[in-house]
Amino acid sequence: MQNLTLDKNIDLYLIDRGSPLTTLSGTLDDDGCRFIQERFNFVDVSGVTISANIKKISKDCWELTGTLVAQVTQACVATGQPVKEKLDITLEERYVLQNEQEGHIAEIDVDAANVEVLETNILQVGELIAQTIGVEADSFPKQKNTPEVHVFGSDNKDEHPFAKLSSLKK
Repeated sequence: MQNLTLDKNIDLYLIDRGSPLTTLSGTLDDDGCRFIQERFNFVDVSGVTISANIKKISKDCWELTGTLVAQVTQACVATGQPVKEKLDITLEERYVLQNEQEGHIAEIDVDAANVEVLETNILQVGELIAQTIGVEADSFPKQKNTPEVHVFGSDNKDEHPFAKLSSLKK
């Protein structure tokens, strides 16, 4: 598998409808992993591999399907200890090129999930990888066997953000 860098771009206009699928596959290099780690304040990012196909499905609309695998380590929200997570993500994305003369393409619902409106015909592979990992990684990582009280605070009903307001109500 080839090495990928975050600055890899794909010109979508070079992909014709009915032509063989365009394959995107490779492993993100160390600099790319470090960039994603710093961007999302992860402890570590490694083993980022993408395997996907891109095809044109209509005028100014392309579909990307495949998988993205990554190993992400984050700090536990309760203890600060490292929490490892293996991401195995199924990619199903549609890219629609915004055409100012015609407006949005009528047969593609640009407000649907997994549809991204592009301003140019260039698909930024690095941004695709970074955004996918940032969204799919656990937003609230915690170590196994961490008591809920340790994570969410005391069980004391008088120790919550609205305790003072609720006392006024009585």
